Amino acid sequence: MKSTLAFVILLTSVSVKALTIGAYNIRNFDYDERYRISTDKVELSTMLNNLKADVLSVEEIANTPEFQNFISSKMPGYKASISECGGEHGQHLGFIYNSETVELLSFNEDLSLSIEGGCDSGSRPLAIGLFQVKTTKQKFYGMTAHLKSGSDSQALNKRAKQFELIKNIIKDLKEKTGVIDFYLAGDLNTTEYLSRGTDYKMLTKFVSDLGMIDLASDLKCSAYWWGGSDDNIEDPTLLDHVIVTPGLRTNSNKAVASGHCQKVSCRQSSVTDLGISYESVSDHCPLTVTVQ
Repeated sequence: MKSTLAFVILLTSVSVKALTIGAYNIRNFDYDERYRISTDKVELSTMLNNLKADVLSVEEIANTPEFQNFISSKMPGYKASISECGGEHGQHLGFIYNSETVELLSFNEDLSLSIEGGCDSGSRPLAIGLFQVKTTKQKFYGMTAHLKSGSDSQALNKRAKQFELIKNIIKDLKEKTGVIDFYLAGDLNTTEYLSRGTDYKMLTKFVSDLGMIDLASDLKCSAYWWGGSDDNIEDPTLLDHVIVTPGLRTNSNKAVASGHCQKVSCRQSSVTDLGISYESVSDHCPLTVTVQ
């Protein structure tokens, strides 16, 4: 009887594959023309490998050929699938994934999120990947988003339209494909989230309407900015999120922000204290969470 029970427990444990998913806005990889800063690829390589992610949504990939070379040379076993379109600022987005644990069945980009533009104008597209866990054959959709930035009324209105578009895309894919597990991650530019302003209300409603869960809702920050004053003190903000359907959630999983967010515990900090990941890789921090 004991051996039978042990066998059942073993079957249960191996039939469910825990996955680490997340998001990282890698500031204009591999050269930020605005600040004239080259991406520190040694630091980025260390950070990405330490995440041990199965699927990571990535944004602001300006140099896509170099990013492919970087992943191939610095992350053995990983592959990258990046959008052809990047909006008016050439900020491409997509996924890096562990090809030993998951298979990418399809990849496409939805240009409807650009709203007023196209491939090289307007906002960034939505990157959509259909993945399958190799051990269990479980299928799930990953979506990488980089929504309109800014806190003015025009930016808020555009983000509201983008949320509505994503909602319809998810509902349509569920109906047409029968796949029920989804995650949406990336820089949603929720500038008023921590203050419980318009962005917080928009995102909360979006998540509720879809019956999904924002695993980053309790984070104190996911990025830093100059705070509007030249005092060398940077302010924390929460712009990035990882939102999942209930089938990808366990009772205790919450997203973790690493990098400089973890280093200074989301406190107001100097550029020096934030360190190299902030100065030479990105103002954002990687978010990861283990799901099933």
